[in-house]
Amino acid sequence: MMTDYEVGFPDGQYIAHGVDLDAAIELADAFHKNLDPQPIIERIEDAEVRGIAQRITQNLLNHSGRGKRNSTDSVNWGYVVERVRRYNQQPSDDLLYRIGTHVDALTPEDQDLIQRHQQGSLNPEQRFRVLNWIVCWGLEIEHDLALLIFGRNQLQEWLERSQQAYPDFEFFLVFEALLKEQSGLEPGICFTMHWLPKPGAPEPNPECDFPWKAYWEPADMFWQDWFPGGNQFDFNLNIYPSQESFAVPDSFCEKGDRYTTPTQQEADLMPLAVVLGV
Repeated sequence: MMTDYEVGFPDGQYIAHGVDLDAAIELADAFHKNLDPQPIIERIEDAEVRGIAQRITQNLLNHSGRGKRNSTDSVNWGYVVERVRRYNQQPSDDLLYRIGTHVDALTPEDQDLIQRHQQGSLNPEQRFRVLNWIVCWGLEIEHDLALLIFGRNQLQEWLERSQQAYPDFEFFLVFEALLKEQSGLEPGICFTMHWLPKPGAPEPNPECDFPWKAYWEPADMFWQDWFPGGNQFDFNLNIYPSQESFAVPDSFCEKGDRYTTPTQQEADLMPLAVVLGV
């Protein structure tokens, strides 16, 4: 179907008509940056495909989105709203890809990774960037964001590792679209990753920065190059491999104390085991 490719998605239009991925990405980048596409077209060896690329480029020449990369003027809001509606009905990486390429939440480098090395799937950080763009512009995502970003298998693995390392602590990994006045942060997706002590759990050492209570951060902080494994979960378990590694010796949390009593904000959060239904 050509409908999805008509507006704001030139790389998809080129690919759908036989242009190879590298040339399609270059031509889409030239469209968005208002660069001369002719040298790219002339490098296409197949004469028939070269002619097709020439016709598509000509058709896009006067498109209103040309030369407006990262400008909301180039966004077809009807296109985006319809695909967000479909995504809320049945989430898929294909719909996120279409939205992400349309609004430039996915870079040409992302597109190359997704097409060549990820079999069409988005990785968690790529999903987050598209979802974050959606919520920043006031569109609602109706499903649990952590599940959408990471998928059930990844969350299940982290939950099992958490239960092995910290059996007396309840694991929370919550991603939410928070308003600025709610969080003190810029609008967008924020997250908290923390472990709430159960009664009888070792008391966390105050000299350790083990996250035993909710602390909201911008969600892009979950991924940092200097984290072992590239994320805060692996980073935390690397520093604190067991609950004994951050505990005060011979001190234990009691029911109703400050460690086991969630704040009003924390009381509304669901532990990961509840989210996964396990």
